[in-house]
Formats: sequence, C-alpha cells, structure tokens
Amino acid sequence: MCPVNGVHFIINEAVKFMKKHSIVLNVVLSMVVSVFLSSCCTTEKNEVDSSAKSDGMTGVVGTRIVFINTDTLMNNYLLAIELNEAFLKKQEEMRTELNVKAKSLDQEANEFQRKLQNNGFLSEARAVDARDQLLVKQENLRKLQQEMMDRTVREQNELNRQLFDKITSFLKEYNKDNKFDIVLSTQLGGTVLYSEKGYDITNDVVRLLNEEYKSSSGK
Repeated sequence: MCPVNGVHFIINEAVKFMKKHSIVLNVVLSMVVSVFLSSCCTTEKNEVDSSAKSDGMTGVVGTRIVFINTDTLMNNYLLAIELNEAFLKKQEEMRTELNVKAKSLDQEANEFQRKLQNNGFLSEARAVDARDQLLVKQENLRKLQQEMMDRTVREQNELNRQLFDKITSFLKEYNKDNKFDIVLSTQLGGTVLYSEKGYDITNDVVRLLNEEYKSSSGK
C-alpha cells in the first residue's frame, strides 16, 4: 500500500469507528435483563400485594413482573446524559487529534508522490529513505488509531458498568419491600410489545433516579 492510500485508509477507518461508538452508552441495558430482586419470597407471592399499588403500579397474582424501557431511561436519566456528553466530548477530541496528524502526514505523502513523479530526488537512495520515513509515520499513525479505539472500548465498558451498577443498586433499594420478583428491561421494538397499566415502572424509576442524582450532586 502506497503512503498516500495508507493515510486515507487510516482516516476513513478511524472516522467510521468513532461514529459507530458515538452513542454507545444507550446500549448499557438494551438487551433484556432479568433482575431477580426478591430471592427470599414466600408463599405471599401468590397473593395480590396491595402495598405494591403506588403511582400506577399494581401487584400481580403469582410472580410479580414489571419492566423498564431503557430507551426512555437512558434519554432522561441525568447521570446517563452527563456521562454520554462527556464521552462524546472525548470522542471529538480524539477524532480531532487523529485528523490533524493524518492531514499533516497526508500532505507529506502527497509531496513525496509529487517529487517522485517529477524526479525531484537526487538519488534513488534518497527517495527510498523518504519513503521509509513516511511508512514509519504511517505505522505510528495506525498505532495511534488503534490506541484510540482500544481506549474508546475501555471507557465505553467502564461507563456501561458504572451505569448498570448504579441502576441495579437503585432497583434493589427501590424494591426493598419486595413489591416485585423480576424487573425486565426492554426498548423500542423489544420483547415487551404491550402491557396493561401498572407493569411499566419507567417513569417512576427515572423520576426517583433523577431526584437521587440531584441530591447527591447538588445540582
């Protein structure tokens, strides 16, 4: 691969990767996850728990199941919004850094091609030396691109873990009086296509999570 084509390939691959990971935080709970919150349930689970009737939520005879729409949760939970914005800012900074370095190397590669085509090198050895220097810079740019990709994946995983831990910890406290046995997650087009009123606890969870976040962050 010639130096010019190599630089263009690195730029294109980096841009595609950054775009692909620009909204990755929304997948933190996008799969259906069953969280068993009442491991010590007794035969009371076969009765309607009248205490579970709160803010539109109703008890269910038998196993008591509710769900959270994670699209709504991630789009409205203040901590998730803040983390996503910080993540996007880092993505933009890395993309800018890579583009600046790639543009500089692209200019050097074009100049090398121009000189080569116009016999601008005094000797073949000088042309080979200039080519080798470009190839080294191209390899360094490729390594930088890979480092940025690896860093993006690590940060994505850490933020996903942080959000998942925060939400599941909140749900355990939210369910400390054992209103529910299982909390499912769904999203647009997910497994929950319809439910009666009382099974969707998304709005209540978002409201309480944001109240907790504002209280702890002083915002």
